[in-house]
Amino acid sequence: MSVRFYLTVLSLLVPIAAVQACATQNQANQAAQQAVAESEDEATCRKKSDGDDAAYEACRKDLAEARAQQGAIQEQKRRDFDRVLGAGTDGQSSY
Repeated sequence: MSVRFYLTVLSLLVPIAAVQACATQNQANQAAQQAVAESEDEATCRKKSDGDDAAYEACRKDLAEARAQQGAIQEQKRRDFDRVLGAGTDGQSSY
């Protein structure tokens, strides 16, 4: 096998490894953000509930629903932004 073959294989493997590293890092960042949010929710609800389990559960449920709603709003904003950019670049815009 020639050096050229090894260089070709290496040039194909490096981008694949880089993409996988980015995906892994993104997952790690999301997991860290989730852990921070859970910790903040835990502390907030413990303080508010004063040992009452029902109040604690209600607080956690309310915070989870608020986070889900916030996530849905952010996703909608992202889709709207993508749609606006897509409409501006594919020639179907009436601007």
